[in-house]
Amino acid sequence: MHEHRMESPTASEPSPTRLSDQAAEALAPFSSEVREAFLRYLSQRDMAAADEVVIAILKDHVPSRKVSQIPANLTDESTLMGDLGIDSVSISDAVFVIEEVFDVSIANKDLANLRTVGDLRHYLRAKLVAASGS
Repeated sequence: MHEHRMESPTASEPSPTRLSDQAAEALAPFSSEVREAFLRYLSQRDMAAADEVVIAILKDHVPSRKVSQIPANLTDESTLMGDLGIDSVSISDAVFVIEEVFDVSIANKDLANLRTVGDLRHYLRAKLVAASGS
């Protein structure tokens, strides 16, 4: 009889296939597809999967009066305030969720420069790459 054991990561290595409590709580209101995208980001450092999570978080903060006007596929040129109708408070809320999920910090001075979906995506990608050291 063979005994199968799974190696568990050490305390210093977070499991790439398990959400942290912080990320799990922040992603709880989202679909399983969004949580799966985040797990793909964690396990494979798939930046396209990170983008999916960011887009879902942004769409979640679009005011109800604008939801029907938002295209299914947002472009990098889509403006947060103009095209998506997200006000400054909702942008701050969305950024807070992004910070919780990805365990990054976005400075208020940087937030002022994030005007489009592309600005936010590229900024977060740079933060994630810097955090991973690669």
